Amino acid sequence: MVEPGGGNAPVTSGKRRLVSRAELAAGKKREAEKHAELVELGKRIRYLRKEILGYHRQSDFAERLGVTRGAVGNWEIGVGMKRDHLITIAKEFNISHAWLAEGKGTPIAKPSIDSKLELLPPEEYETLYEHFQTMIDNRLRALGRKEQNDDEDSGPPDVQAGDYSKRREPNK
Repeated sequence: MVEPGGGNAPVTSGKRRLVSRAELAAGKKREAEKHAELVELGKRIRYLRKEILGYHRQSDFAERLGVTRGAVGNWEIGVGMKRDHLITIAKEFNISHAWLAEGKGTPIAKPSIDSKLELLPPEEYETLYEHFQTMIDNRLRALGRKEQNDDEDSGPPDVQAGDYSKRREPNK
């Protein structure tokens, strides 16, 4: 009896690739590590919601983010969290993405000095920017972390501690 669609189709075997015990163990270990990471992420979300932001109800937190209470509940047990949700939470509450996603650093995002400086009039911006750059360069030198190939125009090498309160004229 010929099957519909042609009788000359190749027959494939149902054989599967054999997986070693070591490969199975490694796969299970990776799964366990991933699960542990997601559980830790959930704990950070819960900590953020309750302790940092003061949202004692998941529904209030969810409403602020435009998601369901069930979604927040799932996130807090390590289920269903997507990268976009992390970005939304970090932006909405000014939370460090590195802390939220990976547990690195501190929860509260630090505003960029550059973004604050840019709000100043241009003549003040230049003066303060150069002042801060000099302070940072001198501190890095003191710590032995200044790279040799950095610009030498970033500040005078003879600035001493305490000199930062003296106003410098901008370079022209």
